[in-house]
Amino acid sequence: MAENRVGVDGLVNITDGAGALTIDGMVASYPTVNPAFIGGYVWSGAQTAGLLAANNYLALTNPTGSGKTILIAGVFISSVIVADIGITIAPLRGYLATGVSGGTLESSSGVGKIRSTMPDPVGQIRTGNPTATLGAAWFNSPALIGASKGSSPFVHQVPATIAAGSLTLLPGESTVLRTEAGDVDQRWNISIAWSEL
Repeated sequence: MAENRVGVDGLVNITDGAGALTIDGMVASYPTVNPAFIGGYVWSGAQTAGLLAANNYLALTNPTGSGKTILIAGVFISSVIVADIGITIAPLRGYLATGVSGGTLESSSGVGKIRSTMPDPVGQIRTGNPTATLGAAWFNSPALIGASKGSSPFVHQVPATIAAGSLTLLPGESTVLRTEAGDVDQRWNISIAWSEL
């Protein structure tokens, strides 16, 4: 189960008919558990070299028949270059997908649990260019380009939650992180975090 902390702080005004009471500062903080969530997880891959051709670097899949729902929290991407990179390099993009297969199915022991007592994840991570039927794209992360070996890397944090809720994977659905064209002098570092209920 996922733990949430509920707090009331800052300026609080209470009117009881006889006047207003003002409290400035922390009023209370209570740890609570949302029983709907069974786990929170993060997977972070080793640095991976770019490829010239299109490549699916990572897929997170909610397997058919899992009986669970996956809520994506976000992805974290950084890149460095080891030689000159041209401006024609495609960004790394996130897609909604179905029919993911092949590649390398990563062990659940390589998935970090938000708390050690959580069960192993239902979500499956595949690397090594798994095949997929791609749907709509939901983000772009630009490739690092330049003529400087070891140019300043950056970390691009891509949240997957909006006011309407988190990007959701129902059983049989996936997200795939992919480039359409790359360079062997790129190095990608990719992580993804999610919750299951």
